[in-house]
Amino acid sequence: MVEIETFLKGSDGVFVPMESCRTPPPDHDYVEGAIRLFVDGLEIIGIEEWDYVDQLWCYIAEMVKEVQSSGYAETYFPDQPIKLSFHVTGARLLVTAVIGEETKTANSSSAHFLETLKTAGISFFTKMSELVPDNSYTEARQQLSV
Repeated sequence: MVEIETFLKGSDGVFVPMESCRTPPPDHDYVEGAIRLFVDGLEIIGIEEWDYVDQLWCYIAEMVKEVQSSGYAETYFPDQPIKLSFHVTGARLLVTAVIGEETKTANSSSAHFLETLKTAGISFFTKMSELVPDNSYTEARQQLSV
């Protein structure tokens, strides 16, 4: 089972689930937030790894496109030395996050993982487009729609 939830960090420092956000983020250019990604109950990344969440989702959208074409994709978080990678092995997908000295790894059905990731990403970009109409995130949405 794959679970993904996105949070935005408010001006008060509190992380609010994306679907509960009603007001635009404090800074439209540097949208702070976090993605919680669980694979089979193991948290791969969470609120502690918060960063510029809209940029991170754009990077992940690029990873989806890349992993579908080559079987492997990796990225670093926008403003932290955290590495996230996806590696397809047969019908499975290995998800790895390297956070400092710690490495978190889990695997999932490739099809299920990518479909869940695409759905969560499109939901994020749709909500962000409502909160910040200046940012359409068109390219990232297209990468997730393939």
